[in-house]
Order: sequence, then C-alpha cells, then structure tokens
Amino acid sequence: MMSGEHPNAQLGRRLLDAFAGSGPEALLDATTGDVVWHSPGMNRFAGRFDGHDAIAARFDRLREAGISSRFEIHDVVANDRHVVALIHLHVENAQGARYDQPQVQVMHVRDGRIAELWSMNQDQAVLDVLMGA
Repeated sequence: MMSGEHPNAQLGRRLLDAFAGSGPEALLDATTGDVVWHSPGMNRFAGRFDGHDAIAARFDRLREAGISSRFEIHDVVANDRHVVALIHLHVENAQGARYDQPQVQVMHVRDGRIAELWSMNQDQAVLDVLMGA
C-alpha cells in the first residue's frame, strides 16, 4: 500500500493481492457476499459470476484447465465509489501459449468492500483463443 493512498485504492490492492495468491480469505474480506464479477470475452470462462461460490468455481475451472495467470500492478486509483486498477496481465494455457498485455479492472465499492468488478483486456480476441472457446 502506498502512503496517502485513498482507502478504496488500498481495498483494490487487497483484492489484487488475493488474486496473487494470498488466499481465499483475502478475496472474501475484500468483497461483498453478493459481489458480481464480469469476465469479458467469448471463451468458456467468460460471463457474469454472482457471489463468492460462483467466483471460486470459475477460478477452480481455470486451474483444472491448466490456465495460470499473474500480473504486475501499474497503478491503482480510487475515489469514494470506484477503484480502477491498471495492470499488466500474463496468462498461460496448458499448451504453453501466452497472453501478455495490459488489462484495466474497474471496481464498484459498497460499504467498504468491492461489490462489482469488470475486467477489460487490450486484445480480448487473443485471450479468447488462448483460453479456448
């Protein structure tokens, strides 16, 4: 966390830390129970996921398919209602194909937690091919 950073930027960083492997507890702590997760694209992992169980099941399906991801945070900015994270996403499938491009995540904050999240990728068509239709 950065000194002087908006509290919601810190919240967004906690959510990103949860993605990076700090565990499901961090994801639960950073999101509302009725969180809505929007994953873009035309691949088998795209769609709208409502609640912790649906999100966890999506991540389980990704792992089972041999798809791994990691990212570097470029910046996180926030105000009282939203968080925007600029990241560089790295995805690799079970065959070794890679996607390395920028992603923007927009998060809506309610009652001190992330209530809704949208991801936008620089080249979604490439990511769709890598993840399998």
